[in-house]
Amino acid sequence: MFSSAEYSTSSEYLAPCDQRRAFISGFTGTTGTAVITENHASLWTEGRYFQQADKQLDNNWTLLKEGMPGTPAIHEWLSRVLPVGSKVGIDPLLISYGMAYFV
Repeated sequence: MFSSAEYSTSSEYLAPCDQRRAFISGFTGTTGTAVITENHASLWTEGRYFQQADKQLDNNWTLLKEGMPGTPAIHEWLSRVLPVGSKVGIDPLLISYGMAYFV
C-alpha cells in the first residue's frame, strides 16, 4: 500500500477524511510516502521532517531519510523486501504516473 504526499485535491491542506498517511502511520507532516507490505512498514520523508517522523512513528515503522547516504529509493526497497513476481497496489488518484512507473 502506498500513501503519498500527492493528493487528489492537489493541495497540501486536507480534509480529515483525506489524511490517509496520517491515519495509517501517525505521521502528520506534509511531505512523505508510506509503503506497507505484509511484513514491513516504511516511511520516506525529507530532512525538515526527520525529527517529527521519528517522534510520530511507532516501532512498527522504519523511517527512511530521503537525501541521506544509504537510503534506498522506494522501488529499490520494494525489490529487496518483496519476492520476485510480487504485485504492488496503488491508488491512481493519489500516486502519479511517474511514481507508479518506477514501482
